[in-house]
Amino acid sequence: MRGLPATAMGGCVLPPGTIRVMHLDSTSRLAADVSPEQHGDDSDRQEEGGSATGEVPARTPGVTTAMLQQVIETSLSGICIVDRKGRIAFANAPLLAMWGYALQEMVGKPVTFLWLSPEEGRDCIDRAVASGRWNGTVAARRSDSSPFDVRLSVSAVRDPWTAEVWLLLSCIGVAVQHGAGDAPAHHRGLEAAVAAMPARFMDPAQIDPAIDSSLEDLGRACGACRAYLSLFNDPRTLLGTTHEWCRPEQNPRRGKSRKFLTTDLPWWAARILEGETVLVDEASAKGRLHREEREFLKQHGATATLMVPLRLNGSVVGFVGFDRNIDDARFEAEDVALLSAAVHIIAGALDRKQSEYLFRESESLYQVVLDAITDTVTVVDTRLTLLLANDAFIALCEDLGLATDVVGKDLFAVLPFLPPNTRQLYERVIRTGRPLTSERSLRCGDRTMIVREMRIPIFEHGEVKRIVTVSRDITAQREVEDLKSKAYAQIERNMEQFALLADHIRNPLQAIVGRAELLDDAAAREQIRQQVHRINGIIDQLDERWAESRKLSMFWRKYS
Repeated sequence: MRGLPATAMGGCVLPPGTIRVMHLDSTSRLAADVSPEQHGDDSDRQEEGGSATGEVPARTPGVTTAMLQQVIETSLSGICIVDRKGRIAFANAPLLAMWGYALQEMVGKPVTFLWLSPEEGRDCIDRAVASGRWNGTVAARRSDSSPFDVRLSVSAVRDPWTAEVWLLLSCIGVAVQHGAGDAPAHHRGLEAAVAAMPARFMDPAQIDPAIDSSLEDLGRACGACRAYLSLFNDPRTLLGTTHEWCRPEQNPRRGKSRKFLTTDLPWWAARILEGETVLVDEASAKGRLHREEREFLKQHGATATLMVPLRLNGSVVGFVGFDRNIDDARFEAEDVALLSAAVHIIAGALDRKQSEYLFRESESLYQVVLDAITDTVTVVDTRLTLLLANDAFIALCEDLGLATDVVGKDLFAVLPFLPPNTRQLYERVIRTGRPLTSERSLRCGDRTMIVREMRIPIFEHGEVKRIVTVSRDITAQREVEDLKSKAYAQIERNMEQFALLADHIRNPLQAIVGRAELLDDAAAREQIRQQVHRINGIIDQLDERWAESRKLSMFWRKYS
């Protein structure tokens, strides 16, 4: 329970028979508030009478502390005084009798200890602190775990001498008349315990404490001495108790395990693994327990045992057990039905936890794979919120001087240099449900990048829910391609010039040959003719090499 206002007094433990709680005048205030029906305007008048100004209200003539103590002790209503920490400082005999505790067992306990559901108790106390008073009928539980209904009134009482605030609880038992269709208080308590379970399992990180609290509530509500969750290992050769609540006189079994042979399972383990609920008590056996059943109860230190199978993904993985050790103990059909419903709630919570674990495990595996990819990979939802990013993307952000804490942020907030048409590209993928590949130039500061992107839609229930984007910086590749193109163009120009050069050489040679034919010297004429023929042969060889280079150039351009 949250603490009372800061002006309240710290906790104190009072010995039996003592009611030294406030000054005499404020104690008279407590006496006036003993009965739930008598919470009237007295507190308002007393606060207005001078506690705020420091004046001490007048004492009722003839009223002594001993008289007020006797009034509280002899009251038919149960009375409890609570300190600022929400702990019981005093309880009178009627209240102790209702709950079945001794004073020393109750003093110092949280006041929510009186409620069947601590959450309901905290809610009632919070309302009383906020408004000054709360009253109503609540479900409570006795020391023997039996539930009962009680009419309770909670008031915040201010000490007129110190302006400190205490809580005063007064209560009377409620006698319930049950009709043919009404559930007994015992079953109502168990129903309340089951109904309180789903709220505990909302947070997957708090499943273990939720199971412990639920086992305690269920065990107390059904009158058990022990409530526990036991799970088998995968080969069904080991059974361990993972969660347990038991009464103080019982030996805890949490953390203990038991080995089995798969070829020689105990009869009860075989029935549980077959999905049967095991119920062993005198009533279910009609007073004729088999020897193995008697030995089973003896080993458990119980007179009645109920074990409900726990299933995950359709397979029995363990059970939730409840032991009773009182004479003539039995589990009625209504008890079995309610406890089975509770086991289903626990199974659902464990199933969600297991699914979340498997999801995180697979997500971790996918993250490892993505981080091994050198391309940047991101996953966004339909609102362009980043859900996942690999190491390459984080490294790019760091290299560009951008924030590296990107998950959960808007894509345009993470990469502010993206052009407006980026949103249109994503919307097109969402609308068509088809992958989209694009190349574009992006500028971030003084750096220009050429990026090739592929956007892949991820479907859920027939609709695009996420988009995976794989991006690669192809700036260097484009620069190399540009250089290659320029080199090929220059080679083409050189080869064309070379072809012209060959023609330019042949034309003068023809003129030389014609001139030589006019000479009268036959020897000189023959010598010139041979040299021209030799030069033509060299030019023919150059033409052949040019043709081969032309083919090679075309091959490079096609396959490089």
